[in-house]
Amino acid sequence: MEENRIGSSAGSGVVCSHKSLRVFFYRIRGVKIGRNVEIGYFCIIDNVHPHMVEIEDNVTIAAMSIILAHDNSMYYARDEDVKVGRVVIKKNAFIGVHSVILPGVTIGEGSIVGAMSLVNRDVPPNTVVAGVPARVIRTLDEKKG
Repeated sequence: MEENRIGSSAGSGVVCSHKSLRVFFYRIRGVKIGRNVEIGYFCIIDNVHPHMVEIEDNVTIAAMSIILAHDNSMYYARDEDVKVGRVVIKKNAFIGVHSVILPGVTIGEGSIVGAMSLVNRDVPPNTVVAGVPARVIRTLDEKKG
């Protein structure tokens, strides 16, 4: 684990991992984040409505992923309303590198989003999705043992 030592060189510094600093940063911005969550490098979690994103326990979001709770495209293109929707990533889910989660989506418990996927609809629990747009690849069996 990479660590960043904060404090004096006399040994009284506090040791913080980069992982915990990223989670802390998103929490102070208003994202609801559970325990044991890892957010990779260069991720973007909605810059306008971070309070509309909830990440439950034991979730991993790989590097360069984007989670959006709003979509301004129709506002700029057609002078229509901005789409705003809550995003929930349920416990034990995994979001692959460079994926995009759009507004109003729930990623089900124990699900996996493949790398470079565009998720524009809910993902059922214990399901693997991938692609642009993301499609179901397979379901996952319950843990044995």
